[in-house]
Amino acid sequence: MLFLAVFCGFLAEYQLEHKIERDREKKFIQTFIEDLKVDTAAINRVLIYFPKKMEKMDSLMLLMSSGQIKGHENELYYFGRILVRTLYFRSNDRTITQLKNSGSLRLIRKEQTADSMMAYQKLVETIMSNQDD
Repeated sequence: MLFLAVFCGFLAEYQLEHKIERDREKKFIQTFIEDLKVDTAAINRVLIYFPKKMEKMDSLMLLMSSGQIKGHENELYYFGRILVRTLYFRSNDRTITQLKNSGSLRLIRKEQTADSMMAYQKLVETIMSNQDD
């Protein structure tokens, strides 16, 4: 009887541990999706910003090459200010960092999902290194 009680307790603990791990997996995937949404919004901001910046750079080059500097100082100053400013993409990597640092990547049961998450992180690292260059 005592053996049966201990065995049932062991089974209950085992089931509880699996439920906790499944819940943590769902939470990690949920927060990763939220991170992707934030990253997508940041990428869209950058994609909108750079064509506008290129237009301003073209206007500056046209103004400089025409030699019409006198009387256009305000435009030159404005275009010069825009030229040195830039907008960088910064990834929201809270979930992937937590997964890697805590060893919780093992909680993601589908191998394809874990591979996709890591491939995305590698892509972000490539973008970050290209931005720095």
